[in-house]
Amino acid sequence: MANYEAPLLQGTVSTSFKTAGALWSTGTRRIQVYEVEFGQTGSLSSTDCQVQWDISRFGATAILTATAVVPNLLDIADSSPLAQFANNASTELTYTTAGFGLSLKSWAINQRGSYRWRALDDGDNILIPATAVTGIGIRALSSNFNSTGIGNVSFVER
Repeated sequence: MANYEAPLLQGTVSTSFKTAGALWSTGTRRIQVYEVEFGQTGSLSSTDCQVQWDISRFGATAILTATAVVPNLLDIADSSPLAQFANNASTELTYTTAGFGLSLKSWAINQRGSYRWRALDDGDNILIPATAVTGIGIRALSSNFNSTGIGNVSFVER
């Protein structure tokens, strides 16, 4: 098993959800997400506001327009990841419906804040099956904050 980390980035948080990072399987290995860190940077809104962050499932990447990123190896002796990752989406994915992975996790944090979610043990990981183009998206929205959303997602392939 190898550990990887990929950078979340959404250049302009807006009033509708925009994907800061999408992670999906190529159909060869299962993915276990064990940590997500996120926050905001750039010009602050003049009124104190919140940014809502969300993790949701998707089952196709056909309409995704985003920057492809190769996840970083946390141990340089490991092999390159087979999973695919993209950030800073300009065209959104079609996310699944409620009850099937829409808003698996959701947080509202102050524009000056940051947050770290970490699985307490292996049973708490967010799992992505070894099914081609099935994955999760980490996205953000805000009614007032319109600068940059950033962070990291850490995962294991097995």
